[in-house]
Amino acid sequence: MKSLLKCTMYLFFLVILFISCDENSSTDPVDEEYPAAPVITSVFPRIVIPEGYLYISGENFGQTTENLIVKFKNVATSVEISAAIESVIATKITVIVPTTLDTTGEAYSVKVTTPKGTSELLSALIYAVSSSAFGDELLPGKGLVGKVYQLPTNTSSLPNFDQMNYQTLILAPKLDVPTRPFTDGFPGVPGGLIEWFGIRFEAQLEIVQAGSYNFTVGSDDGGILYINGIEIANNDGVHPYRESNGDITLTSGVHTIRVDYFQGPRTQIALRLFWTPPGGMVEIIPREVFILPESF
Repeated sequence: MKSLLKCTMYLFFLVILFISCDENSSTDPVDEEYPAAPVITSVFPRIVIPEGYLYISGENFGQTTENLIVKFKNVATSVEISAAIESVIATKITVIVPTTLDTTGEAYSVKVTTPKGTSELLSALIYAVSSSAFGDELLPGKGLVGKVYQLPTNTSSLPNFDQMNYQTLILAPKLDVPTRPFTDGFPGVPGGLIEWFGIRFEAQLEIVQAGSYNFTVGSDDGGILYINGIEIANNDGVHPYRESNGDITLTSGVHTIRVDYFQGPRTQIALRLFWTPPGGMVEIIPREVFILPESF
């Protein structure tokens, strides 16, 4: 009897020990989702429009919006404005730009807060504008990344942007800028850059129908179109609006597209990108087929 009692007590203590170990070894859900404090490594674009999109790259952002806070902080006044979160994965947050951001040239930093801490990026400030010459009708995850470069006065042809440092980043839903005055400049860039600037636009181009495509780039001043690294249309030089075109056969799937553009003397600009798909009519390439690159 005593032996049975001892065995029963021994088993009881084993069960208690097992439960205790199991409880201690279980992982806190917060620790699983947020293994460490958030870290912001980059933001895109640097010039935003109200109700447009800002993409925040980094790490430890989690997978849900429940415990995630994103704010724009006015650098001059320290006033913070919360932003609605469109989507989040551990390494990227997509937020909707608040309509209450100042659009007169105030600079903003971006702050991300999780249960593990706060990260603020001060090395890449954000500026808001009421509208963009390069288009306002944005879709999440879609568009072309535009890297803006300052060029020497009297530049007469496109330089090698690979050997230059860009001044700011913009986002274009598509390339459809008819001839127009450009006096807006680029907030946050010294001097504003209303002339003698270049932009490299890059995206992934989604092709549904395989076949032969004709592409046309129209520009004032110079513009060159590349697809999959191949030059398709060359419209380089200082000139009023004109067009150049070329053909390429594309398979269905995703291809790389790049347009290098520069503006010479003030103030007229233009940049338009057309295609004629197989069996179709010439049209501005629609915004739906431009996919943002994985990294900016």
